[in-house]
Amino acid sequence: MCEKQISIYKLAKHLGYPDSASLKKILDSILTKDEAEWMVHLPDNPKHLAAKIGGDKADLAIGLKNLFMRGLVLISEQSIDGPIYIVDDNPGRFMDMVLFDPRYHELGEAFVDLWRKFFNEELVFAPRSSDELPFRVIPVEEKIEVERAILPFESVSQIIQNATRIAVQNCPCRTRERRCESPLETCISLNETAEYMLNRQIGREISVDKAMEILKTCEEVGLVHETDNTDHPTIICNCCSCCCIFLRAITFFQQEDVVSHSRFFAQIDQSKCKSCQTCISRCKFSAISMTSQGAAINPMECYGCGLCTSTCPENAIKLIIREAADFIPHDGNQFMQGLTQTPSKK
Repeated sequence: MCEKQISIYKLAKHLGYPDSASLKKILDSILTKDEAEWMVHLPDNPKHLAAKIGGDKADLAIGLKNLFMRGLVLISEQSIDGPIYIVDDNPGRFMDMVLFDPRYHELGEAFVDLWRKFFNEELVFAPRSSDELPFRVIPVEEKIEVERAILPFESVSQIIQNATRIAVQNCPCRTRERRCESPLETCISLNETAEYMLNRQIGREISVDKAMEILKTCEEVGLVHETDNTDHPTIICNCCSCCCIFLRAITFFQQEDVVSHSRFFAQIDQSKCKSCQTCISRCKFSAISMTSQGAAINPMECYGCGLCTSTCPENAIKLIIREAADFIPHDGNQFMQGLTQTPSKK
């Protein structure tokens, strides 16, 4: 095994998949021998890394910044000798940080196919903890039975309006899976996460009105809103069940403890239901079935996204609250928590 392959193996092991042929092929295709060696010796700043492995500090600073711009390393903190670069230990986030970047398109579909294979054959089966679900569903707002029940951090409109900066990027999941024709530029990042995306030049800054327009379009085409499972959201994803890293795990792989439902569930007024079955086609979680009395919702299968409520022609479906406010973790983990710092522009 050559030096580069040894480094690639160590990186794949760091990500939790030392025997993954797909992941090792991915890393081999986007890293030089030197870059793989640098990453193996992280976390560190350019000065200390130069002393550790030899080389010029200035060259390493440029090289590590380049790896950052390509989504292959992150910055955990700033030190007196420069940013401390790290290799992410979350393989799903590592995958997203690469696939967010349209500059990888030049590697062709074969490169994306490797990510698709890695996710569907390996990553999707990673063990999860029901106590630390990373994302949660956000409901469509207009059909909530008691509007005052919705909290600022579970209202897409208030999340957007409270943001200091907003950016939009291509969805890494639909980039990877390519299983539907849903819009691609639908991942909305907020505040420090938006700064990260813009500094990496993988997103474009948008206004509140444009963000709301994107969210409305996503609702119309049947995409589920998701965000960090915290009361301080930093990203809003708009997810299809055929591609989303979370929803595909639920709907195709029949997995549990993947993403948290909203605090609401949908309820049908049987006296209004005309059995048109529009709600069945809108539900991504197969929570709705037809009975002799009309459509019926299994509340245990309902994630409270509200897509069924917004298109019911009889206005027969509403979202009903089922969880207390403390259901959403206070200061829970954010998608890029502590990892949104960027290198100096000098």
